[in-house]
Formats: sequence, C-alpha cells, structure tokens
Amino acid sequence: MATDYKIEGRNQAILDKVDRALVEEGADAFANELMCSQCAYVHGARMLGFDEEQALLAASGFGWGMQHGERCGAVTGSLMALGLKYGYRNAEEFPNYQILKKKQAEFDRRFLEGVGALTCREILKGNYAVEKERSQIYAERRYDACEQVMGYAMSILEDLLNDTSDDEALIRCEK
Repeated sequence: MATDYKIEGRNQAILDKVDRALVEEGADAFANELMCSQCAYVHGARMLGFDEEQALLAASGFGWGMQHGERCGAVTGSLMALGLKYGYRNAEEFPNYQILKKKQAEFDRRFLEGVGALTCREILKGNYAVEKERSQIYAERRYDACEQVMGYAMSILEDLLNDTSDDEALIRCEK
C-alpha cells in the first residue's frame, strides 16, 4: 500500500499527477524487498517483452544509489530499460547510441523537473552508505517518498518507450 508521504521541496503538482497504479507498483516492489532499480527495469523489460526474472537479477545491485547514495535506482533501472530499446550491441548498431543519449537526456530532464534531484542522497536528504544517516532515513521513513519517485520514473519510462518517433532510425543487425 503506497503511503501519502510527500517529497519536501519537490514539484508536488507534477508528482501528484502520476498514475496511482504505478505508485502502487512501486509500493508492492518495496513490500517484496525489491529495489527501486529492479522495479523500474522490470517495468520497462515487461513492456518490451524481455524476461522479467533476468531483469530482476540484472538490476538488483543498483538500489539505494548503488548503495552509496548516488544515482537513484529508479533512474538507473529506467536508463537500463531504455537501453533495451535504443541500445546497441556492435559497431554496426552504434548509431543507436545517439538516440539512446537523447532519450536518457529527456528522462533526466523530466525526472529533475518533478523530483528535483537525480541522486538518492539528495532525494532522501541523507546518504544510505553512512550508518548514522541510514538510521535517520529509516527512523524518519524518508524512503516512503521512493514509492512516488518510482511511479514517476516509470511514467516517464513508459512515455519514452512508447514514443515511436525514432524507431525508423534504429539499426538492428542479425546476430
């Protein structure tokens, strides 16, 4: 069950428009001990028809800003999912990288617009890697904000994955 915790100092008007089902998806992920990175990456993988079990495994080390309060796991998981559609596997597909960079920049811009930061340290007003700060994050339940942050990240991810404007430019080579 998602909480009504509000992210202090953020653009709450934007965050409040997030589809409640996506916020609930984030809450369910946390209730099942999943990381924000796993939730976002699996959401994108599912949209694109990729294996969810492998996605869960691949994204499991990226939560809590890779355990150091760095780039939010909802962001890293989303960027990984963008790579599933817009990424490249070899030199022939390398032109896809320009499309991927554009999509990543758009994701970052929109995420910053709503959340105000890209790192867990800034979002949670503390660093998970520092024991004293981690204790405060838990004691004050600051991580409750992550449900809304994950929902917002997944809504941006959906928009970018559903955008077909660059699909004709993508290069896919047979293995």
